[in-house]
Amino acid sequence: MIPPNISFSAALLVAGLVCFMGGLIISQTRHSALGAVPLTILMFSFSWWDITYGLFWAKAPAPYPNFWLYVTYLGVVVIPPAALVFAMQFSELTEWVKAPLLIGLSVVPLFVLILMATDAYHNLFFGGHTTENIGIISNAGPVFWANTIYSYILILISMIVFIRRFRQATGIYRKQLGVIIIGLGFPWINSIIFLSGFSPFPNADNTPFSFTLTGLAFTYALLRYRLLDVLPVARSALIENMNDGVVVLDAQNRLVDFNPAAIRTLKLAQPPEVGYSAEEIFSNWPKLIEAFAKVDDLRAEIFLDLPAAYLDLSLTPLYDERKNLLGRLIVWRDITPLKAAQAELREQAIRDPLTGLYNRRYLDETLERELARALRQHYPLSAVMIDIDRFKQVNDTLGHAEGDLILRSFAKLLIRHTRTEDTIYRYGGEEFLVLLPNSSCEDALKVAEKWRSAFQEAHAADPAKPIHATVSCGVAEFPADAKTGAELLALADKALYRAKETGRNRVVTWNNIYE
Repeated sequence: MIPPNISFSAALLVAGLVCFMGGLIISQTRHSALGAVPLTILMFSFSWWDITYGLFWAKAPAPYPNFWLYVTYLGVVVIPPAALVFAMQFSELTEWVKAPLLIGLSVVPLFVLILMATDAYHNLFFGGHTTENIGIISNAGPVFWANTIYSYILILISMIVFIRRFRQATGIYRKQLGVIIIGLGFPWINSIIFLSGFSPFPNADNTPFSFTLTGLAFTYALLRYRLLDVLPVARSALIENMNDGVVVLDAQNRLVDFNPAAIRTLKLAQPPEVGYSAEEIFSNWPKLIEAFAKVDDLRAEIFLDLPAAYLDLSLTPLYDERKNLLGRLIVWRDITPLKAAQAELREQAIRDPLTGLYNRRYLDETLERELARALRQHYPLSAVMIDIDRFKQVNDTLGHAEGDLILRSFAKLLIRHTRTEDTIYRYGGEEFLVLLPNSSCEDALKVAEKWRSAFQEAHAADPAKPIHATVSCGVAEFPADAKTGAELLALADKALYRAKETGRNRVVTWNNIYE
């Protein structure tokens, strides 16, 4: 008969209460967090194992000998699968935590407990050896050892999952995982001690203490590092589902991480392999490599072709705690639709809605630039001011719809009979302006005469219409006639006034205004 060991029993009971409190904290304050359910089950299983094994060593009243030793297995068989599910959920491997896995992890413990309870009929668990008056089961049947090996395999897989997550984590999440990994290491240390024959508790199983240390480590992580209270944002939610392209490079500009949006934007046939150089990844975009090859920090808008795209690109250096460069984070957003919308708004702002020609706002932006280019390239620039004759009478007599039709038809005529480098503006109600780069006053006169005669022919006298439209034009040249943009427009306007004053339907140049 094994005598009671009150000190050993008391230590187990205290450890069990601590684990129970840890489970209670999780169930009450972290119940909605991912991983809370398996961790709660795990902590309560630690508590069950400690308390029942403590009652065994305290020789608490029981219905039959070794009753408390046997019921410890309710906690023993639950701990490994609970640890594995917790590891997977905490490490965001939720795609693995499905019904088949959970059912399989539940069936094995239940099967082991049934075989243990019915061992008298088959001797598969205890192997026909008596378990009375012993404090540790060390000589048992195949099911006992199969379950032991199975349990340690699950604990090992859990540790591997946590270690992989630890390598990816930073800050407080890394500290949480560090404590968890240390906690899961205690059962392995205990196994080494036990197999070496150095157990400090003769004829006693010190395994509950090792798992208790695991539970205490988890409780410390709960209280000190807010385990399950401050959770890492799921990478799938933060990175995988982002519309922005994300690429992480190391200090040697080799690929470390990327997301699906980056693959789509880079037009890659298949995902690149970790370790690829930046030149390989961005081979289709040499301009992008030029943009960041020699800088560590960048925020810029970049235009790329093949296919044409505008990117809002951010490059951020990544440093360790000692300010050593670890790599760079490249994030870009495709702003091509935004640029297209801006261009459309820009066009609306500088275009006359009726004729589609440029308006005076755009003239204010471009006139000085055109004059500067003319001076720089040493060529003349002519301005032709045009007015539709008797336009007010057309509106008053034929109506504004007819007037708008005339304005649109004249705008189309100018577009057809001008060069690509010429710019056409609706200057006022019925006034138009055309800037003719690299054209002298004489050249502009000939072109304006063509416009005038073409418009006259298009709007020849119609017996049904009492009024027919013609145009008058005034021409001035820079820099021969005018030295500034304002002066050029003023002289062209005076020449136009002279054309209207002398009978309309004619072209007058500033240099022969008084001839």
